[in-house]
Amino acid sequence: MIKSETHLCFRPVEIGDYDKLYPFTSEYGEGSCQHSPVTFCSLIEKYHDEFCINDNVLYILRNGLCDDTYRVYLAPFTGTDLKTAFSVIIEDAASYNKKAAFISLTEKNAKILDTSFQGQFNIKENRDLAEYVYRCDMMANYSGHSLSKRRQQVRAFWRTFGERAQIDIITEKDFEDILRFENDWLNQNIETHDKIALEREERMIKSQFDHFFDLNLSGIVLRIDGIVRGFGYGTKLNDYYYDAIVEKGDYNILHIYKVLRQESVKRCALDCRYVNLEEDVGVEGLRKVKLSYKPEYLLRKFVAFQK
Repeated sequence: MIKSETHLCFRPVEIGDYDKLYPFTSEYGEGSCQHSPVTFCSLIEKYHDEFCINDNVLYILRNGLCDDTYRVYLAPFTGTDLKTAFSVIIEDAASYNKKAAFISLTEKNAKILDTSFQGQFNIKENRDLAEYVYRCDMMANYSGHSLSKRRQQVRAFWRTFGERAQIDIITEKDFEDILRFENDWLNQNIETHDKIALEREERMIKSQFDHFFDLNLSGIVLRIDGIVRGFGYGTKLNDYYYDAIVEKGDYNILHIYKVLRQESVKRCALDCRYVNLEEDVGVEGLRKVKLSYKPEYLLRKFVAFQK
């Protein structure tokens, strides 16, 4: 039985906490990109995530989303007695004279919360937070009739560039060239995209490259005529799921994103069953593209606010 306390003792997530967090997230994270030590460590600017391990349960506080009414949490990471773990969170929020709110709940955890605390929470699905999950073998080969156009596009890329294009696994010697390309990519796209979001993403990418191997990241770099034209990287969420965190390519090169997506899976994720291409955050064009790759399923997400 989990012992509840008036306060859970949260502290900010740091890079060195990866090994403490991964056993919980890999076991109980349900293949969600939001349930990853890399996310906790890398999106500090957005979420200000803090963590507490209490009686073998991992609790995550999204401190950056808290306000005068709500303390915002992820679902507790535990395999047993989730009802009591949710109760501990509710008591923690109450000890600050606030209500509990949960973001990025999976369908399983949303049902447990609703059943265990009937009528106490407003629970609502948020389609913008749904994550796109694909079979690795399908993405590595663009197999099946529904992806035949993708196969044709990849072949067209290789017919155009042939041996001029080279794809390698990212090593430390590639970092400087990749970050230079990332900065150029930002400058070329900042006028047509969300400036604040792109600048925040660039800071995240730089931070991740500062700790690339500490965060167990892996990825590919694509060069044409020796010059970086694209890259992609991610991390294993557990033995079954790979999170494709970032893909960046030169938009002037036709079909480069199809190649990056396929080669990232081929070279980094084939020992997993599924690859998670994360959310579309409500961007219509991004949603259309992600659906066109025929996901195996959408990992549905819910938000809950205590009444």
